[in-house]
Amino acid sequence: MKVGTDALLLGSWSKVEEASMIADIGCGCGIVALMVAQRAKNALVIGIELEPKAASEAAENIRNSPWSDRVQVVQSSIQEFAKNQELHGRFDVLVSNPPFFKNHPKSPQLERNLARHDDSLPIEVLLSVADQLLKEEGFLDLIWPSDRWDELKAMSESLGFALLTRIGVKGNTDGEIRRFLCRWQKRSPLSAAVGAQMDLNEELVIETNQRINGVPILSEDYMELLDAYVRYWPSAR
Repeated sequence: MKVGTDALLLGSWSKVEEASMIADIGCGCGIVALMVAQRAKNALVIGIELEPKAASEAAENIRNSPWSDRVQVVQSSIQEFAKNQELHGRFDVLVSNPPFFKNHPKSPQLERNLARHDDSLPIEVLLSVADQLLKEEGFLDLIWPSDRWDELKAMSESLGFALLTRIGVKGNTDGEIRRFLCRWQKRSPLSAAVGAQMDLNEELVIETNQRINGVPILSEDYMELLDAYVRYWPSAR
């Protein structure tokens, strides 16, 4: 699986600098786990990945990174991982670019289906596990499709998560919002209801309408978001 824009958005947007313990649920090749480890300089980061090949690739990527001493991969479903009660209430931040396609045509490749379709990790399971693993007032950071927003919002509120931040992501200036970056905090149901009433109209555009030799120019906001990861490679600009 290639590194996608959704992973880059989540990994660079999640506010993890003060966290001491982070989990990346469905870590794939490990890109988001490594991105948050770079900025959370004192955190232990655990990537949980069900698919064996992806977990092996993530472990290799982590071994070859500067943060291998504090990033680890667990090859497991998140449901099995959360059965360890010693981990309950331990995490400051959970991040996830979850498999969110539902009732969509599937690929012949099992690995691709696990990464993209929610059969193995329905949103209600993800939220229930997050409720177990997070500390009180801990944060759950997600990237989520706009066409399933109402479903996520209803389930999150029912479990007592308060919506703190939501950013609509557009592929280009004239495009529609296709994704939401959203941060939820583990709180009481009353707090969650209050949070859901916030004005959450912030937007992020990835590409401008300008082009150079037919190639779209990335927006300043998107480049600023990714600055910690691309500033060492001037050609990326």
